[in-house]
Amino acid sequence: MAHIRRADVIVIGGGANGTSTAFHLATRGVRSVLLLERRHLGAGATGKSGSLVRMHYTNEAESRLAFESLKVFRDFRNVVGGDCGFEPIGFIQIVPPGYEAALARNVARQQRLGITTQAVTPDRLRDLLPGCRADDVGGAAWEPESGFADPNATTFAFAEAAQRLGATIETGSEVTRIVTEHDRVVGVETARGRVEAPVVVLVPGAWAAPLLGPLGLDFGLVPHRIQITIFRWPAGFTSRHCVVIDAIHHSWFRPEGGAATLIGVELGTGHADPDAFDEGVDPDFVALCRKALAARLPAFGEATMRGGWAGMIMMSADGRPIIDQIPSISGLYCMLGDSGTSFKTSPAIGCGLAEWIVDGKPSTVDLTPFRSTRFAEGQPWQDTDNYGLDRLTISR
Repeated sequence: MAHIRRADVIVIGGGANGTSTAFHLATRGVRSVLLLERRHLGAGATGKSGSLVRMHYTNEAESRLAFESLKVFRDFRNVVGGDCGFEPIGFIQIVPPGYEAALARNVARQQRLGITTQAVTPDRLRDLLPGCRADDVGGAAWEPESGFADPNATTFAFAEAAQRLGATIETGSEVTRIVTEHDRVVGVETARGRVEAPVVVLVPGAWAAPLLGPLGLDFGLVPHRIQITIFRWPAGFTSRHCVVIDAIHHSWFRPEGGAATLIGVELGTGHADPDAFDEGVDPDFVALCRKALAARLPAFGEATMRGGWAGMIMMSADGRPIIDQIPSISGLYCMLGDSGTSFKTSPAIGCGLAEWIVDGKPSTVDLTPFRSTRFAEGQPWQDTDNYGLDRLTISR
């Protein structure tokens, strides 16, 4: 008789959130944690992430996740081990005229959580972002302690730390089915055979559909192809600028290395096939990025394009993640439809899921707003203090 493998918890997906969850489970004493990744670590959205680490959201729940995660990024070597490549070069949120009051309310909300942030004038914006155009700006918020990290280094470090604590990580191991009996999880099927487990954490990014469908779960998730372009700094541009989300030009950008800038302009192409998409960047997207970047930093109108890439994210119906223990299937936990924003929150999401599994409820952050049932309840997420497009998620 073939040997049936067993684990206490199986994590499906080897991105930042999957490896964070495995690490936090192992930290909390779960002895047999098995992470299964269909390709290699960081093969999905994580590896293609713009990896912004910013606290500014238009709702408290996501800001709280980001702030708890910032505490980990800032002390990563001591908390996790290894290097996450975090660079606290500062972050600016720019909003159009007419949204100054909404920005002020969001900043006040974040300050109450303990986040270091403040609203700044257009004149101060010019000091913080030298060479920028500010005459079209309604308002801006400045976070001096935020910045960006290295998404692959973060993922690898979480994975290595999990392994040091006894977790098993298997790449090139695709899960083909989540096995249930009497509405509870009993294991998974893989190309290498079945693995039994009473708990499964589903964190598969854009590859969720084949695993959710057979369970009768439909959360209205749509895979999106998202692109990023890199520009060499133009002649005479020597200031390593901070991270920026520009709600006027629907873009985000940050420095990369010593003399280049990454930029993304939203939003991507829906219903792209996660198993057959072009990982390169489209020529018309490059032009769009150059236009958006030059609109804020005019010197970049003469910048040389140095490359780019595309990745796959999974959009939820309201643009916010689904983080839950699925009520209809005992033992099934998930982080789905993060819409490209969950690299920066992956430390707190992994911690929350581990608390839920081990303690019976998450305690670091209340995950109720992210419940899977909000759509069936007719209560999709809406942010009152948004900046013109409630669903826009322009941070990778």
